[in-house]
Amino acid sequence: MTVYETVNHEQIRLWCEANSYWPGCVPGQPDRIRVGGSPYAEPEALDLMDWGQWFEAFDKRQLKFVYDPSKFWFDLQSRNVRPD
Repeated sequence: MTVYETVNHEQIRLWCEANSYWPGCVPGQPDRIRVGGSPYAEPEALDLMDWGQWFEAFDKRQLKFVYDPSKFWFDLQSRNVRPD
């Protein structure tokens, strides 16, 4: 599996839209962002967000987008790396 990491907003948005994913959050909690539309995720009710709001929370929480373009797999992870 080839995995890529990015914090580039345009790259994330384009990849998500090309794969029918959309920006969302836990209902009533706009800081708890998710990506909706994944057939691999457990079903979860999400509120739809616009990309601007989603990326604001993404940057505030210091997240990175980790993905495998060949398998349509992705994850949101912390940018902070803990020292060994």
